[in-house]
Amino acid sequence: MRTLNFKIFLFWVATLLLPATTWGQVSTEISQANQLYNQNRFGEAAEAYEQAITHGMKNGHLYYNLGNTYFRMGNLAKAILNYVKAQNLLPRHEDVEANLEYAIRQTVDQLDGRKPHALESILFWVRDINLSEHRMALFWINLAFWIAMAVRLRHQTPATQSARNILLAFLLLALVSTGVRWHQETRQSIGVILPQQIDVHSGWNTTTVALFQLHQGTLVSITREKENWYEIELPGEKKGWTLKSNIAE
Repeated sequence: MRTLNFKIFLFWVATLLLPATTWGQVSTEISQANQLYNQNRFGEAAEAYEQAITHGMKNGHLYYNLGNTYFRMGNLAKAILNYVKAQNLLPRHEDVEANLEYAIRQTVDQLDGRKPHALESILFWVRDINLSEHRMALFWINLAFWIAMAVRLRHQTPATQSARNILLAFLLLALVSTGVRWHQETRQSIGVILPQQIDVHSGWNTTTVALFQLHQGTLVSITREKENWYEIELPGEKKGWTLKSNIAE
């Protein structure tokens, strides 16, 4: 069985996007968190990493470090939640993928309830590219397309027409891919079960039938909400309702 790969990453480039005052504060918090982690003071390290996130740092390496910290603390639910957030930003990072899979295997249910988009079987590369990379690719393909259009207007040859048509096809594909990835990251809600064990009900009330049980760390897709309740879905279209307080997002 592959064990967790624990690493602490420094990520100064991303923090350059923050205001100068915030940058100084966040960099201090990250340095402090890394030191605390290396000293096995995991509770304090987690607080410091969380503070950096609160102050505007959204970085895959930061979420990965936080996931590792919570795993060391024995908090599987928060470890898995932060590994998922790290994976969204670092989709090709082998350590993030390995640690997430390992953490899921430590849960009672060993379930990954993230629901793939219907187009993922066709657009197989979508999950391997994060949203920022999709947007960047879309920008450059769009720019190349309009350059090809301008050249086509001045030089109407079979070659320029073929270049325009090929770039148009890539542009449409990039638009769809970016839309799918955007939907995954902004419209699909993913949650993790927090308590050691919960009952999942047939309706949004404790008096309704308990359909099945889930345990701490199980990843679920959130499909609807009613007052203080979430409807959650698991693989195989298995659905039910649980209190919002049972789930971390």
